[in-house]
This record gives sequence, structure tokens and C-alpha cells, in this order.
Amino acid sequence: MKKLRTADYALVFPGQGSQYVGMGLEIFKEFISAEKIFESAEEVSKLDIRNLCFFGDEENLMETSITQPCLLATNIALYTVFQEHFSKKPKFICGHSAGEYSALVAAGVLSFADAMSLLQVRGALMSKTQEGGMVALKGVTFEQAEKLCKENVQPGGVLVPANLNSPEQIVISGDMDSIEEALVFAFENNVKAVPLPVSGAFHSPLMQEAAQNLSHIISNLQFNDAGIPVISNVTAKPVINGYEWSQLLEQQITAAVLWESSIRYIYENGIEVFVEMGPGKVLSKLIKKIVPSAVTLNVENVTSLQETLLQLEQIFDRQLV
Repeated sequence: MKKLRTADYALVFPGQGSQYVGMGLEIFKEFISAEKIFESAEEVSKLDIRNLCFFGDEENLMETSITQPCLLATNIALYTVFQEHFSKKPKFICGHSAGEYSALVAAGVLSFADAMSLLQVRGALMSKTQEGGMVALKGVTFEQAEKLCKENVQPGGVLVPANLNSPEQIVISGDMDSIEEALVFAFENNVKAVPLPVSGAFHSPLMQEAAQNLSHIISNLQFNDAGIPVISNVTAKPVINGYEWSQLLEQQITAAVLWESSIRYIYENGIEVFVEMGPGKVLSKLIKKIVPSAVTLNVENVTSLQETLLQLEQIFDRQLV
């Protein structure tokens, strides 16, 4: 293991797109604390979350109103078990889109119950706004993506960069006519473009009605100051103040996810170790594209939990010598 600059790490939580049938099952079977999280999730959401996560239909799990509460339950179950076995707190926490809600629970900004209720409403509102779509562009700069959007947006339409994920991937979002025009343009200009299986134009102005409706729910919830700084998707900066978070969550639905900038901020503040807490390794792969020298670890089942705990103990033992 290379010598690191500081004996600290960051925790990152994945969002929609990382889910798969079977997520959380191993950790649920092995640890009572994880079992309690899933039971609490079902009590709050009134959804059969265990069945949906462990044995459900893949197409059903991809439905936004189902995906988001299921991801929160899985992420926090994994985090709870991780915390029981590794007491050292992260220096920063960050979540990608819906994963930001998991980050806020981990930092103490929202209770698990409030985050579940809020995310369930968010998922339902986003799912109902079935106008438009999203496309991942590979190998383009932000300036190129922005130019592509401006040149292909249709009259009266919307087309914007939505997820600034890494130096090699930017997701654009907009109405279907503009999306289709962008796909034709990408094909003709040898730009790799992959339509995403989503029900709407997330993180774009087309989500404005959803944001307004969500704000009514947000105004009735308790937002605490963060115990650990959480990097905002909207600003790519750490935010501690609870009231600020109540504003940022409303903005997050329509604003671009500044993931690359968020990871660069964490790295520039001395953190080289990132632990992804949730299903899959989507964020770990993005982080390695942004910071090739980063140490990326993940926790999604019992085996990866054990491997990550071992590696973290080795990393921080060496740092403390």
C-alpha cells in the first residue's frame, strides 16, 4: 500500500442505476442491525422492500418510485453494519443524486424515517414526470456537452448537462425531441451516446414541478446540522447547516449533479481513500477516472465488507506508525 497524505477517508453512497435484485440480502441474513433497518424501511414506506430488493423482478426494481426507497434501505443497512465494525468516522460524505439522501442520514442531517418518507415522495414525483429522457455521452468535455445541447435543443424544448460524472462521462437530460436530435447528432459525429433507462428528464428544468411539490414536504421536516461535512451535488462544496440542506434538496432535482467536482474537492482536501457504501461499484469506477491514484473500496455484501475492513485497518495502522 502506498503512503497516503492523511489518515482519513471519504464515504460515498450510490444512487439510481446501481440497484440490482439481490442487493442487501447477504448483509440482512448475517446482521440483526441490518435486519432492523429493512424492517424500519418497510414500516415507514409501506412497501415490501425486502422482497423487492432480494427476490423481486428486475424491471420492477428499476421503477424510480421503487428504486429510490430500496436503495436508501440497502445503503443504510450496509452503513450501519460497517459502522459497527469500523469506528473511525469519515472526513467527508457524499452521495450521487438519490444517494445524497443516504449521505444525509449517515451525517445525522435527516432521520432514517424522514429520509425514507422524503425519498419515497421524490421517487414518485420524478416517476410521474414522464416527459423526456437522459443520454450518457462518453469521451466529451463539459464544453463539448454544453455545445451539443445548445445546438440540438428543439424550439420550446430543454436539453442540458445533468450529471457531470467524470472526465469521460457526462449525462445530458431533456425533452424527447431534443434527446432524439442529440442522438442523431452524436451518431453522425462519432460521439458515443447511450440512452439511459429512466422515465424522465431528471436533473433538468423539466423537473421544476416535482421540485415545487417536494418543497412542501421538505418544509415540514427536521433538518439537523451535519455531524460530518456532506459534499452537495448542487455546489460541490461541504455543507453542514441543516437549513441549507433543506434548500439544496429542492434544488437538487433540477440542478446538475457535480460529481467530478465533488470528488476533486475531497481529493484536494487531502483524502485519497474512498469507500463506496451500497450496491455495485459504479462510483468507484467514476472516482478512478477522476483521481487515478485514489484508493477505492466498497461494501455491498459480507465478503466486500470483510475485505474493506481489512484494507482500512492496514491503511490506517500504517499511517499511525
